[in-house]
Amino acid sequence: MRKHAVVIGTSNHLPEGSPQSLFEETYQVCWRPWLSTLYRFPELYSAIHYSGTVLSWLQAHHPEFIMLLEEMSSRKQVEVLGGGYFAPIMPIIPAPDRVGQLEFLSTLIRKFLGRRPRGVWVQEFAWEPSLVSTYNACGFDYSFLPAALFRLSGLDPAYPVMTEDQGKNLCIIPAFDAPSNGPDSVDLGAILGRHFEECRDSEIGALMFSDSSLVGLWRQSDFESPDVMFEAMFASMHRDDQTWETVLPSRWMRGMKTLARGYFPCSCSPRLALASLEGPPKTVWREESTLISPRRLLLRHPESHALYVKMQFVRILVGQLRGDKSRKKSAQEEIWRAQCGDAYWQGAAGGILSLPVRSAAWSALIEAERSARHKGSFVPGIIRADIDLDGQKEILFQGINYNAHVRLGKAALAEFDSFRSLTNYVNAMDGERRTEPLECFVDRLCSAGSFPPKPRERSAATYDLLDGGKPSMTASFSGSVADASGEVATSLAMGKIYSFRRENLGLTWTLCNQASAISAFRFVTELNLSAGRSKSDVTLLVGDGAVKADGSSASDGLTAFSIENACTQERLDFRSDRPFAFAAEPLYLRAPLDEDWQGTRIRLGWDLSLEAGAAETFSLTLEVSNP
Repeated sequence: MRKHAVVIGTSNHLPEGSPQSLFEETYQVCWRPWLSTLYRFPELYSAIHYSGTVLSWLQAHHPEFIMLLEEMSSRKQVEVLGGGYFAPIMPIIPAPDRVGQLEFLSTLIRKFLGRRPRGVWVQEFAWEPSLVSTYNACGFDYSFLPAALFRLSGLDPAYPVMTEDQGKNLCIIPAFDAPSNGPDSVDLGAILGRHFEECRDSEIGALMFSDSSLVGLWRQSDFESPDVMFEAMFASMHRDDQTWETVLPSRWMRGMKTLARGYFPCSCSPRLALASLEGPPKTVWREESTLISPRRLLLRHPESHALYVKMQFVRILVGQLRGDKSRKKSAQEEIWRAQCGDAYWQGAAGGILSLPVRSAAWSALIEAERSARHKGSFVPGIIRADIDLDGQKEILFQGINYNAHVRLGKAALAEFDSFRSLTNYVNAMDGERRTEPLECFVDRLCSAGSFPPKPRERSAATYDLLDGGKPSMTASFSGSVADASGEVATSLAMGKIYSFRRENLGLTWTLCNQASAISAFRFVTELNLSAGRSKSDVTLLVGDGAVKADGSSASDGLTAFSIENACTQERLDFRSDRPFAFAAEPLYLRAPLDEDWQGTRIRLGWDLSLEAGAAETFSLTLEVSNP
């Protein structure tokens, strides 16, 4: 009876910014028991992928694991797959960075195991045809794509194919996603039987588990430990040893015959495709839904796009760095760190929905930008550039201590980077579906003496940028605001000026009543701030007391307040020349849980009563200081 060649393996990755406890838990539940149990079954072979983040953590915290992996690789029982070092979604990063990340991980694998990887793992099966030439140029011979994609491409999933781009070849082996639940989900023979039912003449196929699915599988099982569960999984292969034969892909390729040629369209894994689709989840999921460009994920969350455009901008700065190869290399590695795929979509561990993951990506980009500056020759100033790739040039102040990006329209602060703490303080999210990221200094009107119950019920002010002039460190806007509810009937001419100084950022508003009667209202500016990676880091200092980041607060007659980050030992101080009303509330994604905390929404309100033709001017200063 002819045996089916099958590749069994795992893909293992945790994003930058994940807590150490999650690394240790995944190690004890998945990484260690899979490899140590497999060691006791020398007749079974496995292909395994570890991201560079995971391998580096393992080397630092469990060097004995690296020693075991080296031994099993030397005896040809395990084959380690290459890929992007920080597990990026390859189609959304520039081509030179793709090569850099692939070589970075291959170098680490060769350092640990003494040989370069021959196979490459495609993170979330995020595929574009142009990746073939990139993988081939980096020395890879084969990769994996879903069996469903074979069918959608008019190919037989029973057979691997040879695909090409620009004359460069790559062997593609059909892969089946392993289930993470079900009564017989630990029976590898039964799983393979279901997947290969339509491929009875299969030459080779792969059954790949993600580490998150294996962790979930054990938690749902009745096994007393993950070691026992993996023992049962591998033992089940013995019961079907007349049907299945585990192989190493590179060894199988040495004896393979001529393969048919095939081409695959842009596609991605079902979970990435589902996360990339806008609107409510589809009630009926079809395999055809995976035939979308992985770049669509940048449209799902505005925070994805904000990170993406920041990454592109910093790449330009680093590319202009001359004369210091060491500093340029260090900056480039920080950009790669910020390209961790989880930071751009809601991956298995939360991804972009996790504040620490987003913060880690922003921190890496800010560090890369700091490294790209020539010491002694950098001159602070304002530049006009299309930062967010919307066809309009925005205002960007590049300072010694901080960066400030002002987006047009609302004249709101879209990014505020501290170079001391490597923190973007405008990095909050909430549970509402939005087309733009949360910003700071979004201006609205409401009835005098109160804040609206829902901040977004009121239309934001719109501004036009005035032609710049001296002094050069200011950006001036003029505009108007209308009250969406119709409760405040007024006609206002508004001016808004950003003043960028070395130590602080100043805002000045001028409001002029153009109506023929007295106008009374509350002018509100909204701040959405993320001052730490968890709510335990943040303390809100209001008046004479401190308010926890997970609590709401309201006060009147204030002229100052502060937000303190205990983790970075940095504080944001806000001061006004006119008393204001203050309201703060925590931002959560889904529920008031620690892991769902995203930041703090603060509203400042100035109650004004303007005679016909009268004007009022008031200002606010933001300063970054040490507690």
